[in-house]
Amino acid sequence: MRIDDKPLRYFLAVFEAGSIRAAADGLHIAPSAISRQVAGLEADLGVLLMERTKQGIRFTEAGRLVAGHARRRLELDDGFAAELAAAKGGIAGRVHVITGEGFVVDLMHHAVSALARTYPEVQLSIDVGGTDRMMQGILKDAYDIGLVFNPPRLPELDVLAEADKPLCVLVPPGHALAGRDSCQLAETLDQPAALLAETFGVRKLIAGAEAASGLRIRPKLVTDSINVAMHFVLGGAGITYLPAFAVSRQLRRGEVHAIPLTDTPLAHVPSRIVVRSGRPRTGAVRAVADLMARHMEAFGAEAG
Repeated sequence: MRIDDKPLRYFLAVFEAGSIRAAADGLHIAPSAISRQVAGLEADLGVLLMERTKQGIRFTEAGRLVAGHARRRLELDDGFAAELAAAKGGIAGRVHVITGEGFVVDLMHHAVSALARTYPEVQLSIDVGGTDRMMQGILKDAYDIGLVFNPPRLPELDVLAEADKPLCVLVPPGHALAGRDSCQLAETLDQPAALLAETFGVRKLIAGAEAASGLRIRPKLVTDSINVAMHFVLGGAGITYLPAFAVSRQLRRGEVHAIPLTDTPLAHVPSRIVVRSGRPRTGAVRAVADLMARHMEAFGAEAG
């Protein structure tokens, strides 16, 4: 039986995202296009792959089997493309990356620009998510590489690169803390603050610091967007907490100030490039991870 790649890719996207809408958002296409491809796949196979319920989509046993087959087949295709390119003396293939939002500017302006110049035959797929989603995606082989701030150490993950950076309090120009070289979390508690949602590594880090010190931040704003938190500061509404590399361009333009926090759990926070232990690494995956480690400010590259 011959099954085309497109319906398999679309169905696998639905399986991994958990809904047609989420899969469509990730693929930047209309949900109706995915629905048509999945319906065609079900017709070709003669089985129902998923059922719609009041609680959302429920995948059938056949659906789980097809998803597993799709993942293995697409990995083989990507691996073959990379091996063929290597045999020709080049590096090519598709690399699936998931990253925290705080790495996006650093990733795009440094690693991805270097990738385009150095390995023009390598294709990237980049998704953005919180720490929980990233860990699940890497462990389920939905992604080749994860860029994670303050991730848990798991035996199932290999760390390809790591660097410690302090968490900073971000304040607008003219703020009372703006001229400080460092400060402690307790010194920021009287300020209106924006906090990231609990799925973010930054929020988990702050929660740990609160528990260890007995302090409590009472946020004016909670958001699942670093961009929203940053504009809370840019608009003069208050402060937020982020690593400096997440706002490097705003820092260079003098739009915000980043003051490192010296509290023990906040002063040295790891950023890591991770892959699932035992997952085959193509030449393209190794090349992308190497460029990330060498060119991104989060991992020690010079600001540029």
